[in-house]
Amino acid sequence: MRPSLTLASTLLILTGCASTGSSEREPAGIAKYADDPRLGEEVNRICFASNIDSFGNNTRDTFTVREGRDHYLIEVFGTCAPLEHAVTMKIGASTGCLTNGDRIIVSDSLMPRRDQPFSTARCVVKSMHKWDPKAEKTPDESDTDSADSDGASEES
Repeated sequence: MRPSLTLASTLLILTGCASTGSSEREPAGIAKYADDPRLGEEVNRICFASNIDSFGNNTRDTFTVREGRDHYLIEVFGTCAPLEHAVTMKIGASTGCLTNGDRIIVSDSLMPRRDQPFSTARCVVKSMHKWDPKAEKTPDESDTDSADSDGASEES
């Protein structure tokens, strides 16, 4: 019985290795937009008078914001699960400017409750880039992510 158990375990391990070895990882964060004409230069800070007007184009590690006429693409460290479906967003900056290392508090609920601990998260800003939503997109991109104002307004 022992040799058949060892043989079965070995076959299971080899099958698992064979199925995962050929898959390539998709780029994450800003790297997803490397060839996108909408992506602009990196900025050190985003200063805003009182609130960020809107946010949108959310993924698990990036989102866009609009402050006045300016648009930005913001990347967070790792993945921030509620960010992809965020309904509310709050800036956790100590000054009137958002910088790398500041926190964004996001929630996938309008009224987060204590009994739903995974619907709210603090995401740490990794990098910020200028974003031009009117720049011509590459042909393989969908038109569904073209509007930055689809997201909800930021709460203070």
